[in-house]
Amino acid sequence: MSIYKYKAFQSGSKVNKLIVFLHGYNSCIEDVEPFAETLAQNVPEALVVVPEADMQSERNPAKKQWYALVDVDPGRKRRKPETSTAEIVEIYNKTGLRISQVAKKMNSFITSLQRELKVKNRDTFLMGFSQGAMLSMYVGLTRKYELGGVFPFAGIICGKDMLEKELSSRPEIYLFHGTSDLSVQYKTLDFTKDWLEKHNIDWEAIEYDGIEHRLIDEEMKDAASIINRRYR
Repeated sequence: MSIYKYKAFQSGSKVNKLIVFLHGYNSCIEDVEPFAETLAQNVPEALVVVPEADMQSERNPAKKQWYALVDVDPGRKRRKPETSTAEIVEIYNKTGLRISQVAKKMNSFITSLQRELKVKNRDTFLMGFSQGAMLSMYVGLTRKYELGGVFPFAGIICGKDMLEKELSSRPEIYLFHGTSDLSVQYKTLDFTKDWLEKHNIDWEAIEYDGIEHRLIDEEMKDAASIINRRYR
């Protein structure tokens, strides 16, 4: 039995690449399904797997979350424009133990998929939106063996103090962020870039002018292009 409930997408019969896509906070598989389909259509011979968090959302019982946030930021201060980047970073830092525990579970899930599909780490790509973006970075950076790449959409380095203790891998990180995002505020992108730089992790940032806190097809196509150029 799989660690997580999931749905898989592919455009052909052959699979030699694995893309794992993590939905956001207060979300579910269905919310990101159209974007997973776009990825599958644009990356040849890839299986796109969208797992669903096994924790009920604290904001909507019909949705899911990877870990709780309400108690560390009950006033949603992290979303207020006047809150400084340093304060936002510290709010997310409080979730270090939680994200660490979920990351271990997610890494086991990824390994089980790789064994089933006979796909190597270098051909495995991890993506995520919002809370899923934060988890994707933590998973990729604490995995024993380096993945082919990590693609966070609207994320931030989360649980930085715990992550510094558990950092064990340095995959390339591709940061996608909309310039009008006030949920995971765009201004925090510089912190994530600086943190990655400080820890000798290669990164590339792709920014989308005027886009708020949401996914767009253009991001999926850009991510697909990055993956495809590795196989030319």
